[in-house]
Amino acid sequence: MTLKSKIYSATLSPIRFTCNLINTPAIILIYHRVTTLENDPQLLAINPDNFYKQIEWLKKNYNIISIEELSDRLKDKKLPERSIVITFDDGYADNYLEALPILETLEAPATFFVTTGIIDTDKEFWWDDLERVFLSRIDLPPSLSLNVSGNICRFDVSNQKNKLNTYNELHPILKFQNPSNRDLLVKSILDWSGLNYKGRKTHRTMTQKEVIKLSKSEYATIGAHTKSHSPLSILSKEEQRKDIISSKEQLENWTNNQIKYFSYPFGCKNDYNKNSIDICKELNFDLVCSNYYGQVHSYSNIYELPRCLIRDWDLNLFKSQINKYFRY
Repeated sequence: MTLKSKIYSATLSPIRFTCNLINTPAIILIYHRVTTLENDPQLLAINPDNFYKQIEWLKKNYNIISIEELSDRLKDKKLPERSIVITFDDGYADNYLEALPILETLEAPATFFVTTGIIDTDKEFWWDDLERVFLSRIDLPPSLSLNVSGNICRFDVSNQKNKLNTYNELHPILKFQNPSNRDLLVKSILDWSGLNYKGRKTHRTMTQKEVIKLSKSEYATIGAHTKSHSPLSILSKEEQRKDIISSKEQLENWTNNQIKYFSYPFGCKNDYNKNSIDICKELNFDLVCSNYYGQVHSYSNIYELPRCLIRDWDLNLFKSQINKYFRY
């Protein structure tokens, strides 16, 4: 933790302590992947053994509740003591193959927010394409020229350090492109690299059949996460509505269940806007999750619920990260 982070955390501690005394807190955890990866630049993957230990410890020391119960308790304006909600974003296949068996064994409910756009395709998410091009140590041409919105951007990738720098530069560029432009840029990068468009099995999303099987588990709830996984803030209101509804309706058709929950892609404050919130209200989602740190209280805005991002921490660090939210 940086000095700035430590100072910020110390500043928040008395505020959090006071809020907790007045109003019982809950926290929502956000996971992405349960697997082991050779390269994980976004730190999304949790080792399955670590995940098991984390959930096992939560079961013994906290009250893991479903998102449905959280929704009901927020309506009642009273949260159960020491409550924790588990969520997953994106819809990677290991959510079904690795995470679900552990959750079922430990009888821990979780919600899975699924991006539908590349399900049953051989594509990877664009950030995984970037990783396999620039961080997997394949031989590349020494430089890359990319036309980004009419501007020619040039990148030196002649050594591994420059490849990492290029990855870090391209990630925000691609993130804030509209979906069609982003797809064209990824195609250009793959063509330049010599890699084909077919993604790796280790980075695939769930299939439709796996989503359906997941939805039938008593420990799983399915939520929507858009079709394109774009920051909604870069889209017009109508584009946002289409992206959200497409995901919601597709999941409802597959699972024969009403989709009542949604999470914003990326989910930081600059990744969605008032239009996003208004659309979620219009669609009558019961709860909507963001992705910035914070606790949930009975007075929290149900269309911007904060979550706590979990990394591949050992159990001691995981304990300290969780316990700090419940000091009162």
